[in-house]
Amino acid sequence: MLLLSRLILVTLIIVYSPLSFGNDPDSPTLALGSVLNDKGQPIELPDKPKSNFNYSPPPIEDSKHSSTQSHVTKKSSSKKAKAKSRKQRLASRSSVANDPGCRWLNSRMNSLERHLSAGVNSRNRHYQQELKIRQGEWECMKCGAEGPEQSDHAACQYRR
Repeated sequence: MLLLSRLILVTLIIVYSPLSFGNDPDSPTLALGSVLNDKGQPIELPDKPKSNFNYSPPPIEDSKHSSTQSHVTKKSSSKKAKAKSRKQRLASRSSVANDPGCRWLNSRMNSLERHLSAGVNSRNRHYQQELKIRQGEWECMKCGAEGPEQSDHAACQYRR
């Protein structure tokens, strides 16, 4: 008897509840593809998608002066590069090979040099040691010239 009364009570709550799953005649029906905001109001969707990314490249100015000047700097830099031996180019950090490992190594060495700019003491001696190790990796991986080969990554990595 108690079970039957509970069952009837639950059924009445479901039927007359505002959260019931039945269709409420007061609520408007939604069309297919409609979207509502957080207050239940319909939102109009645009027909054509828009982008907020508007980019136009800067205009290129054609002038003989700028092109000849860049041509002259290319010649002078190539003479400097020829003047250095291959070993000097490998050790130099004036240019970085297009390799992610070389770019990371260059930024790490720059960071270590910034830490050591005040001088080496007992508190930052480990930076000096790591910089020496990274310089060896730089030369081994040929980051100052053409960049590492496939096998250089494993062969040049510092072993602890």
